Amino acid sequence: MHQRRLHENGSIVYRFRPHLQANWVIDLGLDASDAGGQLVAEVPPPTLAKNKRILTVKALREKLTPGIVPGVQMNRICLLGCFLTAVVVTAGDWTQWRGSQRNGVVADGVPLLDAWPESGPKLLWRSETIPSGDDGGHGSLVVADGKAYISLVWQNDEPSENREINELIMRKLGHRSLALPEPLIEKMEKDRLSLGPRLRGRRLTEWAEKWVADNLDKNQTKRVGSWIISRFKKGKTAIPYANLRTLAQLGNQRFPNDAALREWVTGRDISDLAKRELLKAVPNSVRVAKDVVVCLDATTGKRLWKTETLGEPTGRKSSSTPCVAGGRLFTAGSTHAHCIDAGTGKQLWATSLPSKGPASSFLVADGTAFLLAGHLTAFDVKTGGILWRNKDVRGNASSPVLWTGKGVSQVICSDRRAYVAVNPITGETVWQTPGGGDSTPVISGDWMVVYSKDKQVGLAAYHLARDGATQAWSFPMSERRSQSTPVIYDRHAYLTGGEWHMCVELATGKRRWKESRQNTISSPVIADGKLIALEKKGSELVMIDTNRKEHRELGRTRIKAMRCPSPVVVDGKLYLRMADNLSCFDLRAKPGVQ
Repeated sequence: MHQRRLHENGSIVYRFRPHLQANWVIDLGLDASDAGGQLVAEVPPPTLAKNKRILTVKALREKLTPGIVPGVQMNRICLLGCFLTAVVVTAGDWTQWRGSQRNGVVADGVPLLDAWPESGPKLLWRSETIPSGDDGGHGSLVVADGKAYISLVWQNDEPSENREINELIMRKLGHRSLALPEPLIEKMEKDRLSLGPRLRGRRLTEWAEKWVADNLDKNQTKRVGSWIISRFKKGKTAIPYANLRTLAQLGNQRFPNDAALREWVTGRDISDLAKRELLKAVPNSVRVAKDVVVCLDATTGKRLWKTETLGEPTGRKSSSTPCVAGGRLFTAGSTHAHCIDAGTGKQLWATSLPSKGPASSFLVADGTAFLLAGHLTAFDVKTGGILWRNKDVRGNASSPVLWTGKGVSQVICSDRRAYVAVNPITGETVWQTPGGGDSTPVISGDWMVVYSKDKQVGLAAYHLARDGATQAWSFPMSERRSQSTPVIYDRHAYLTGGEWHMCVELATGKRRWKESRQNTISSPVIADGKLIALEKKGSELVMIDTNRKEHRELGRTRIKAMRCPSPVVVDGKLYLRMADNLSCFDLRAKPGVQ
């Protein structure tokens, strides 16, 4: 157990009790050149001063070497260079996005199966209906104190006299943002309309694939190649792209009744085909939403409680993962950030979000909750009051991480075009370096590894210091629509992103292996030396050996999970978000033994 105090200059003092039965504590001042902490006997305050004594690093290490007291959950102190950082690793918890240390590594020590049965890992339970995608987003779950939590913007259609045109309707009509040169879009449409009726089936598919290969570069093909092929297959029945773009640019539209909708559509300067298809696509209902948190028994999947508050439809972009800290649950909903009692589900506070429906997930440290919602924002964990907002850090997808080293603490977050370090007390920008994107940086000691949207950065590693980040190595990679988050494990960086699985030696940047794969947006986890990831749009689960000599697949099974939420492994059990439920599978080498 430990408490941490953060000074305004970013330096840190830890008070650390190595285990629950300990009759002594350690004060660790991390701004000293020699991290000799002060060992303080646990005595009444009047006699406290004369019981203090100073330990050297060597003596402190000897004092803590036994480390784990039988029957007590794991509490460790890690030496980072000549500085000491208190790190608490609690078996059976995965308390936030990417795990309790926000690094994607499972530290509970539970042995897992070395290979899966032909039918795949055993299903232990499946929850009641919990929607995802357009109806519930893509947030991942967390597990703490024997409970599994999921937060979502629960959206559905309700019968209504009102009518509305929204993002769902536009996708149903076939709209897609292309980011292609206008002459290329015009050529695509001209060639689509010139297709003859005899070009069908396999011949049409081959023609469309050749058109894409001849006219698009590699990055364009990744982003919109399959969409263009689908338009060619629709031929003249596809709504003209110019009409789709015109409607999308108008944004969401709401009408009091069907007559008002029809009058509005009639007045648009779009084709008769577009008008007919639009009127057919608009249902006799409107989208409604609630911000919802569901708590399940992690052993049985039975619902323990469910908390609902009024929300707004925000589509699938609302994909935040909750964070459990200090007996509280911190969630980002459609329009508000929520703090909820993790035991009872009682709402403690709600604060309006600067940006609706973020996919970013809370980081909680030292009485402050950090979230990227439009801008990087800090909330008081007790009241929900906004402490500061840093406008240098923009976005809604990446999640902030905490770096503690060199005698300071900094919150680091991925901006749309950079990685930015911020003073957690004042909110002031300390440094920034080019890169950025949707992926969350991963930190181990003074190393930071990123998977950037910037194709010149790609997968890269940095040495962190008080005043900046120095790039140690990088593997430039082609532009991608989205980026998964890498993992640092056993002095190596692992990536399952884009078209590749990669393993890179952290210290040297030497690539150990690179394997072509069909990855998803989901981020992997490493447990018991095995990398577990989703592939093929979430339809398959794979297990990869973290052996640095070669890429070796240990297991593969069909799973039908969602492609964006990330796997969670706790006590040898795998928790996945499926299309309409949460499911738990047994990965333990010895079921019943944790």
